Amino acid sequence: MSLDNWMTAQSIWRAWPHGHADIPADGTCRRLRDALTGLARGAAQWRDVAALTRQVLLEHQARTNVQEALIVPLDPTLPDARQWESARCATLPTTRGLRISAKPWAPSDDETAEADLRQVYAGESRRVLTVPADPFWTEALGQQFTHYTSHGQRQAARTVATAPPGATVIACLPTGQGKTEVAWASVLPATRQGGVAIMVVPTVVLALDMERRLRQHLHDCGDAAGAARTYAYTGGLDDATKEAIRRDIRAAEQRIVIAAPEALMTGLNSALDAAAAAGHLTHLVIDEAHIVEQWGNDFRPEFRAIAAKRRSWLEQAPPGRQVVTVAMSATLTATQVQTLASTFGGPGPVELVWASHTRPEPIYLIDEFGDRDDRDAAVLEAVGALPRPLILYTTTREDAEQWCNRLGQVGFGRITRLTGESTEPERRAVIAGWRGEDTTGAPAATRFDIVVGTSAFGLGVDMPSVRTIVHACLPETIDRYYQEVGRGGRDGRPCVAYLATAPGDLNLAERINRMVLIGDDRGWLRWQAMRAKARWLPDSRLEIDLVQLPPHLRDESARNIQWNVRLLNLMERAQLIRQEAPARRLNQSEEASPTSSHPVVRVVAELDGRLNDPAYFEQAFNAQRQLVQEQQRSALRQLSRLVNGGRCVADILAEYYGVRWDGGSLPTARFCRSCPYCRRTTRTAGASGLRRRGAEPRPDCAHWPEPPDPLAGYRGGSSMLSIAWSQRSHFDDLVPDLIEALARRGYVVVGGPGLSPAVVRRAQRRAAPNPIVVDGDASMLGTYAGPLLWLVKDPQAPLSSALTERLTGPEPTYLVHPVDLLDPHRPDTPLRYMNKSVSLDILVRDSGW
Repeated sequence: MSLDNWMTAQSIWRAWPHGHADIPADGTCRRLRDALTGLARGAAQWRDVAALTRQVLLEHQARTNVQEALIVPLDPTLPDARQWESARCATLPTTRGLRISAKPWAPSDDETAEADLRQVYAGESRRVLTVPADPFWTEALGQQFTHYTSHGQRQAARTVATAPPGATVIACLPTGQGKTEVAWASVLPATRQGGVAIMVVPTVVLALDMERRLRQHLHDCGDAAGAARTYAYTGGLDDATKEAIRRDIRAAEQRIVIAAPEALMTGLNSALDAAAAAGHLTHLVIDEAHIVEQWGNDFRPEFRAIAAKRRSWLEQAPPGRQVVTVAMSATLTATQVQTLASTFGGPGPVELVWASHTRPEPIYLIDEFGDRDDRDAAVLEAVGALPRPLILYTTTREDAEQWCNRLGQVGFGRITRLTGESTEPERRAVIAGWRGEDTTGAPAATRFDIVVGTSAFGLGVDMPSVRTIVHACLPETIDRYYQEVGRGGRDGRPCVAYLATAPGDLNLAERINRMVLIGDDRGWLRWQAMRAKARWLPDSRLEIDLVQLPPHLRDESARNIQWNVRLLNLMERAQLIRQEAPARRLNQSEEASPTSSHPVVRVVAELDGRLNDPAYFEQAFNAQRQLVQEQQRSALRQLSRLVNGGRCVADILAEYYGVRWDGGSLPTARFCRSCPYCRRTTRTAGASGLRRRGAEPRPDCAHWPEPPDPLAGYRGGSSMLSIAWSQRSHFDDLVPDLIEALARRGYVVVGGPGLSPAVVRRAQRRAAPNPIVVDGDASMLGTYAGPLLWLVKDPQAPLSSALTERLTGPEPTYLVHPVDLLDPHRPDTPLRYMNKSVSLDILVRDSGW
């Protein structure tokens, strides 16, 4: 029975002020209950209670099409009739208090938007899980993971799970489709018997949230010891915990460490090097990988330095034990894909899994105002009227502070803020209070309905039930805006994205957008200073000390070192140099910062012999500099077009996020629930609630270099091998052994009507961590070029046309079948007479293959 409905809310109100806290509740009703409890101790104010009560009523009306009211008591602690009316509620006095009913809201009297907002209150998810999971997915993640969220997630999971040592996977998977689970499905089995995977994240908030999710997952899987470990390596940890993590990394007992890129260069540097050299480093996972290109040139240049560490790990690792790299993001532009492929690709193979489509969950609401006061008043009204949980985004920390104060002054109390200056304990408290958890992740009272944040908050944070994203600013790029919109609707249910702008917002966005890049003249002087003092290695590489000063500077500083790092990163993008393994000075402590007085050393290889020519340097350097700046300006122009409303939001986003790969074009599918353009042009919503519905992306199968085919000798020059069985007991007993043996040799794709879930579960459990891929929908029969094992149990059932077509093609196919199965092309002759054939029991017994 639902605990988030009108009846639950009425029970809570009826029990107030004593006993309401003990009433079981979920969702909005839980927040209403907690807000009422917080009134007495000042943790909530009257607007919190009014907004949540109104939300319960609107949700009930949207779900049942019945407009009900709630009876609330009159009490000095509670909102009075005037306050209820100001919160868009109608009041009627009764003998028991006030009868409260809800009024709808939409910006600028947009009646069409008002109708669309009912979808948000109805809360219906159109996401149906119809893609059966592969056995490795369920075995790694738990028995509740019986399906993939999409075909894109399935292909990403298969690609990562089957990636050979040293390979790189770039995965673009929309928000809410489970990128993190794609990584875990490979990382957890690979590290179960000893191993370490590093997950690189851009913010402390994301590191802490990732750790929380991992602990909860391990707890749900019955791994109590794993759920109690520390995984997020952040500055807030004490020295003893940091040292314990480093020790466990060296001993291959840490399994997963979640850290910022700076930590890879400093505190974790030597421990990860030792793990790589011992062959213990299994995966390098880069979450929110789009910011490698966005931040790597100016802000957080260490993001690009990860590539140099990766190259050193590949060189140190024993053969066949090289780290697999996975770069994941919900949004990638053509430039970002190119940057990731060139930065993290090679020397091993690279695969791109492209499942990009625009989010179907958001309802886009956009308002433009003539002055800042009108804009601020509209934002205040929207925050009070739109559903919770809610995020209010600003551009600057000062604006976040002002908005928190402003909201508090008008009667909101369940608010908090999170910016780049928030401490780690503050970040933990924000996430826990917003989600309704204690410090261990156990359920607790919710404390916040609204988080006011800057771009430091939100990247990848998994709060599935966020219903509203409000922007009281104009973000500096379309990437930032869309990433922040992506914090809403992660549970697949509709959400609201409201943006309000005023004069001056564009100027601020342009100022922030203007990436500060070093000029070619000063860049040349810095390069010459570093090159002149570099130590030449025997193989003509240069060991460069980042502390070197250009001629116009006299004193060392952290800022000088940062400029040197930025210069080298930009030179690498211009293909003038290649950065390799950063190394530490012998006297550098484990916890030294990359911008400390003991800077790291970069090993650099010049890619062109003309780096002593200032004219050549200027030409190549300026071309790259101008390209980076134009990309930034283009990202703001695209956002301005989106705000203007002249085209569908899905069109603008799809054009911005399309890429070219391997000689072809990879589009972004276009979904739009509701945007100003679609509402204005009366594009009607379909049964799904969408005004525009694209086709779900279905990425191609991965084309990794095939491992040696263990059965190639049996089929000789033929593409098909008949594996016949004469006794049903042989089939039942030996097929799991065959599948397990093939999986252990890198042969993983099986399918066919004779394959039962019990058989494949048994084989996967024994073959783990080697993955088994099941072609349950026969989609790989015609698309998979590698060896495929196909099982047939019934000799009377006709073979499918897709199978018979494959049997005559060049793709290696191993058909396990009854001994009397007839050849589909010669119905009077057993299939095994017309092809290379071997008995199933002989094949399994002869395990030397």
